Amino acid sequence: MKRIACTTLVVLGLLALAAAQTATTSGSGFQLSTPTTQRKAPRAAKTPEEGAAYQVIVTNPDLAAAEAGAKDFETKYGNSELRSPIYQNLMYRYQQANNATKTIEMGRKALQFDPDNPMVLVTVAGVLSERTKDTDLDRDPRLAEATQDAQQALTGMDAWLATAPGITDEQAAGVKPLLASVAHAILGMVELTRRNPAAAEKQYRTSLEANPAHPDAVTLLRLALALDQQKKYAEALPFANRAVELSATTGGVVADMAKQEQNRLNLLTGQKPPAPAPATPPPPKS
Repeated sequence: MKRIACTTLVVLGLLALAAAQTATTSGSGFQLSTPTTQRKAPRAAKTPEEGAAYQVIVTNPDLAAAEAGAKDFETKYGNSELRSPIYQNLMYRYQQANNATKTIEMGRKALQFDPDNPMVLVTVAGVLSERTKDTDLDRDPRLAEATQDAQQALTGMDAWLATAPGITDEQAAGVKPLLASVAHAILGMVELTRRNPAAAEKQYRTSLEANPAHPDAVTLLRLALALDQQKKYAEALPFANRAVELSATTGGVVADMAKQEQNRLNLLTGQKPPAPAPATPPPPKS
């Protein structure tokens, strides 16, 4: 099966929440307003020098140099609250640069200092699940790690969100459905890779139920594929149709694959393909 990036793993929303964990009171980084519902103060540098070192790392456009700076920071400020945020920042930046190996490496480093952080857990698990192939010699341990991380995110997110520095009640309530949806989608991808479509179907359905206000085209498509593999063609078709609808505006690989699956299921179920949307007439000439 061709690999496609899970759109729910786009990290921009999670980056904003991660930023909320760090303040600039000692020159340490991000500055956000602090609502009255905040439970713990944001992470902060203990000295201006520590804050300045942090800022140099997270703003350095050279990822290799930033990573070297992170290692130096870890040595020099061994008790800093900012060690995990630094590696989390690098994890996201490597992910945006499409460097899967470094994304996983930096995520694992962040988890050394904040082992229950669900945002890091789902990012590492997501990359592992997306980038592991049947032919990989280390397929089984990679999938096992992805499963463990996703399950840990699900079981520990309530406690982490309730106590994490700098996170408000509103932020916790807003990010929880997304985290749960992503974690179950990751478990679904693991089961598809393991060629267990029935288990994958269960996880994808749970993923969609966890965040019903924001259905994801990739999850819908993969649910259709899991049902297709079980020969549940009639059940699969509505999910393929919805995946086509949601991906139509963005296009790309997801839209193409959703359309292919829709066409296949239409043929298998004897359904007529949906009528194309009417063309928009050109504007009148002046």
